[in-house]
Amino acid sequence: MNTWYGKLPEPTVKKFTFLEWLRICLRAVFIILFICVNLIIFVLLRFVEKYLSNLKLSYKIVKLVSRTTLRILKIKLIVHGMPMIENGCVVANHVSWLDIFSLSSVQNIVFVSKSDVSTWFGIGALARIVGVLFISRKRNQVITNNLNFEKRLNKGEKLLFFPEGTSSDGLQVLPFKSSLFEALMNNKKISNLHVQGVSIVYTAPDLEDKRFYGWWGKMEFLDHLLGILSTNKKGKIELFFHSPHLVSSFNNRKMLANTLYLDVASVFSSRDH
Repeated sequence: MNTWYGKLPEPTVKKFTFLEWLRICLRAVFIILFICVNLIIFVLLRFVEKYLSNLKLSYKIVKLVSRTTLRILKIKLIVHGMPMIENGCVVANHVSWLDIFSLSSVQNIVFVSKSDVSTWFGIGALARIVGVLFISRKRNQVITNNLNFEKRLNKGEKLLFFPEGTSSDGLQVLPFKSSLFEALMNNKKISNLHVQGVSIVYTAPDLEDKRFYGWWGKMEFLDHLLGILSTNKKGKIELFFHSPHLVSSFNNRKMLANTLYLDVASVFSSRDH
C-alpha cells in the first residue's frame, strides 16, 4: 500500500503531561482487557456458528467492542442513512484505524486487507481470528482474489474495502483505485449483488488540529494512538451511508469505481473545511 503525503506537514509529536500519561495507561489497560475478554467469547460463538449458521451473535460482540472503545475515547458516533440490506460490498474513504471501530459499530461486515497485514505482530493474529479477508495486490493473484471474494459473498458476508489504497488526513477523498472493483464485476452473476459507498467524516476535538484523527504520511502508529488516548476532549465521527448500486448495471470496473467515488466525495465537497 502506498502512503499518501499531504501538502502540509504532519502534526508534530505531542509531549504528554503526567495526567495525560495516566489517562493513556488507564484507557489502554481497560481497552486491552475488554477486547481480550470479548475475543474469547467471540471465538466460542464462532465455533458454535459453524454448526448453527443462522446464529450471528459473534457480530454483536464486535459491535459491542467497537462502540465501547469509541465511548472510552470520547468520540461521538453519528449515522446518516442506512446500511444496505442487500448482498454485496461496502466501500469507504480511509482516514485511520478508527475507521474499523466506527464501521463495525453499525453493521455486520468483514474487512478486506492487504496480505502483508497478516504478518504484523499481534494485529495479524487478531485479524485472522475475526475473519479478515486477506488479498494480494500482485497481478498474478487476481484469479485467487476473485475466487475468495466469490466464496465470501456466497456465504452472505458483506465485504468492506478502502479503494483509496491508503489513508489520508480526513479532509478529502483520494481517487479510488479500480483494481478491487474487478472482483465485483467478475462476480456480478451473484444474485442481487450491490455495492454501497460510505463517507467517514471526522470532527476534531476543540482547539485541536482539524486533521487530529487522520493517520498518514510519516506518522508513527504509536504516536498517533497515544495522542488519541491522551485527550479528554470530545470528538466526532459521522458515517454517511449512500444509496446502494446494483453491480450488474455497470459495464466495467472503472465506471463502478468512479460512481462510488462521487458518492463518497459528495459529502466532503459540500462541507467547509
